[in-house]
Amino acid sequence: MVYNEAVLLPVWLRHYAAQCGAQNCFVVDHGSTDGSTASDRVGNASILRIPRSPQDDPRRAAAISELCASLLRWYEAVVYTDVDELLLADPAEHRSLAAFASELAPDTVVTAAGLDIIHRPDTEAVLDWDRPVGGQRRWLRFSSAMCKPSLIRRPVSWAPGFHCIDAPPAFDRLFLFHLRYADLATGLQRLRGTRIQDWASPEAGAHQRMADADWEGMLRRMAGLPLVEAEDALRPSDERLAFWLDQVRQSAETRRHDQYKIDLHLSGDQLWRLPDRFVSVL
Repeated sequence: MVYNEAVLLPVWLRHYAAQCGAQNCFVVDHGSTDGSTASDRVGNASILRIPRSPQDDPRRAAAISELCASLLRWYEAVVYTDVDELLLADPAEHRSLAAFASELAPDTVVTAAGLDIIHRPDTEAVLDWDRPVGGQRRWLRFSSAMCKPSLIRRPVSWAPGFHCIDAPPAFDRLFLFHLRYADLATGLQRLRGTRIQDWASPEAGAHQRMADADWEGMLRRMAGLPLVEAEDALRPSDERLAFWLDQVRQSAETRRHDQYKIDLHLSGDQLWRLPDRFVSVL
């Protein structure tokens, strides 16, 4: 679901067209005015155009939940991600996201391991979005907020932000790469847009209305975390990843009756190098 995403929508379309075919991609256009969702710019993807309205995350989550449930009448599996989220099954084990989904049992919901792609602005150039991201950004930070139940084979009701459903997380070699922090300049540009758009309430979207200096400071603090390289990164034997996924699971044990079933504030204290096997598919 997008509004004036001329930079990131082409990246999203390129990624998911490669993973499951452009004809199977659906974009909900929430009143874009920048031409980014024009038919000559989205190829074979389907566009559902809805009227522009104030940003209302509960309404949005409910609508997308219903849309994805209807798509399950035609597809065996459905993925929902935001425009700055690239979902991948481990390329060492699956040739594509579609191939991964086809092997899942009916009624399965898979939670992705959430990873922020971090721009280190003192050592890395401005990102060229016309080129693959994986060749330009190589450092990741674990984020429980990005551990989203993104792939479904049964209808679900997502909580606002798509962080949770009415079930605990179920991880299965699926990874969500989050682009919000992948480029300082782009992040600030998007922040200026979300800061001035209409919101359903004064409290909504505070993290998308930060001051530029606060957001840049946050990114630079993440960029300054210790760097770790490991041969088994993001593999089943990766003890660092296993530790954080266990933290997410444990947080769910005390949140069974909460709207958000996990602690959304578990953040890695290191930057992990993006494994080579992911570079060519990001």
